[in-house]
Amino acid sequence: MRCRWPNGYRCPVCNHRIAYTIRTRRLPLFECSRCHYQASVTSGTLLEGTRTPLSKWLFAMKRIIDPAQGINAVQLAELVHVTYKTAYAMLDKIRQCLRSIETDKLAGRIEAGLAFFGRPSLSYFETAAQRPIAVGVSFSESDRPASIAVMEIPMEHMHSGTIASMGRELFKSHCFASDPLSQQNTVHHTKYLTRRHCKTLVPIYQAGFKRINATYHGVHPRHLSKYLAEFAFRWNTLQNGSDGLLRIAQACSSPTLAA
Repeated sequence: MRCRWPNGYRCPVCNHRIAYTIRTRRLPLFECSRCHYQASVTSGTLLEGTRTPLSKWLFAMKRIIDPAQGINAVQLAELVHVTYKTAYAMLDKIRQCLRSIETDKLAGRIEAGLAFFGRPSLSYFETAAQRPIAVGVSFSESDRPASIAVMEIPMEHMHSGTIASMGRELFKSHCFASDPLSQQNTVHHTKYLTRRHCKTLVPIYQAGFKRINATYHGVHPRHLSKYLAEFAFRWNTLQNGSDGLLRIAQACSSPTLAA
């Protein structure tokens, strides 16, 4: 209730504040006293129609952002006593929420460059085995890592294993603050330059990629952006000390995600 309506009930249709509570359903319904529209805490959100208790959803949210250990669908299914299919759907929806959460853009001094997710190609026919990823980390005034941003680079913006200028500008426009100081930072366009000039950044993203592989045992390229969003959200939450569970719960209870 507090996540869906932090300032008190608001009718999703007419924005009215007063509602009658109907408790004959598993989840209480709130009927607007003005337009009589009935809504539950999950209606119009990604959790609408779920038969899984919300306590199990909250457990999954808490574990997915745990800095010490991850969780995959097999483990979640065993821990909360649901089927593998249900557990996979739960984690996938939570990652969709993480991808939708807006974060502050990188600002000030920034280390940024190219990384690759996945194993190297073993043959000519496996050109897509590794996915090019642009990664950046900004620093606080005390010169400590403060925030990270991760973005897949479209293959059309790659040239001979390096990020073309269009790809670098795309990453800057999406992830860098617009002020001149932030925009003048360099996005190193090869992984060799990244290792040499981004000494703080490289171990951060390597640890993140290693955890993804260790937890999920392989990620399909079609879903990679959601797993990268999970990694970035967890790392940024740990750095800034914010309540990650509350932020995910608020995102999952947002009706804007239903579209």
